[in-house]
Amino acid sequence: MQTDAEPFLQRVRAFPDDDGPRLVFADWLEEQGGPGLARAALIRIQIALEGLSEGDPARSELLNAERILFDAHLKDWVAPFRAFCTSPVFRRGFVDEVNIDARQFLRHAHDLFAAGPVRQLQLMDVGANLGRVMQSTYLGRLSGLTVYAQHLRDPLALAVARCPYLTGLRQLNLRKNRITDAGADALAGAQALSSLEEINLSENELTEAGARALAASPHLGSLRRLDLRQNPVGPVGAEAVAASDRLAALEWLVLSECGVGSPRLQTLPRPSALLRVTTLDLSANGLGAAALKAILTPAADAPVRLRSLDLSRNDLGEPGARAVAGAAALTGLRTLKMSDCRLNDDAIRALASSPHLSAVTEFDLGNNPAGDAGFEAFLHTPHPRVMQLTLPAIGISPPLRRELDRRFRGPAGA
Repeated sequence: MQTDAEPFLQRVRAFPDDDGPRLVFADWLEEQGGPGLARAALIRIQIALEGLSEGDPARSELLNAERILFDAHLKDWVAPFRAFCTSPVFRRGFVDEVNIDARQFLRHAHDLFAAGPVRQLQLMDVGANLGRVMQSTYLGRLSGLTVYAQHLRDPLALAVARCPYLTGLRQLNLRKNRITDAGADALAGAQALSSLEEINLSENELTEAGARALAASPHLGSLRRLDLRQNPVGPVGAEAVAASDRLAALEWLVLSECGVGSPRLQTLPRPSALLRVTTLDLSANGLGAAALKAILTPAADAPVRLRSLDLSRNDLGEPGARAVAGAAALTGLRTLKMSDCRLNDDAIRALASSPHLSAVTEFDLGNNPAGDAGFEAFLHTPHPRVMQLTLPAIGISPPLRRELDRRFRGPAGA
């Protein structure tokens, strides 16, 4: 059967991003009957799941059917990969992502890509094999590459930047490798990486200069998601990235624990440029009410696209909550996270009654020192669209918690 199936599989491998060859293969499997029926079902289920949003009610039934298939057949389906890689992840009916040791990759790259249309790799134990790995033409088959926590420093960034085979790469994760501004500068200057849509450089050593290099890159115009958490880029670096005309496609920006809230923020000309992205994480940045007002007060002609804002783990207190509640720039916001922000009852009431937050569907207000006196305001909120409300684990009476849980779906008690 494998010989008969090979022409179909060759086409799937040749066009890994196209659903057509996968569905043709599913048709053929169904015609053959027998054990191939399960694989055909998996292909159709996972392709259908790819087209559904997270909140679509049809997902539950499909995920249950997927789980039943995996329980019965996963062991056989991953058998071709066991000899040289781990943690296979299926997408659209085939193994799409694996973890593999660098030495195993160098020895078995041909076997790996013959076994399935693999698109994403996490390379492990790279070490001294970095140069050889980056010379492999098989990297040209990838849409995603992860080298996590290898502490390879700037040589890793330089090797990735100089690799001529990563022109189709859309996702790059170099988290926790002690990369500095020199590495960021190399990545920013790599023309071969111009297809990148997502970059994760979190937990490295980038400063303001590294953020400026990324912001000025002529090759990152397709970038939609950028994760810089736990890099000391500061407010200047944050502003440079958010305000960059070169990064015009940027939608999702993570700046958690980046020192954005330092006093220098209030001296910047365009801190409200941070509102240009649709999803912004400013958690744990030492933000106070004054800094928050500077961010939330855009110029008259400044674009505001923000839909999701995370301000968790900032010592905002009631003044910060009032700054948020009074921000007209947040009228399009859908998700607001302010857990662990030292919000008292008056702060919660201000958020619950704000006319500017009427479009919010998800509030995360967990781990704040507020109780019934504050959260009762959500029973009379002008926010008719609220669907999920996360409450503090303590401080709220059981009757009110039950009422809020009944009214607002989601984890009312985290």
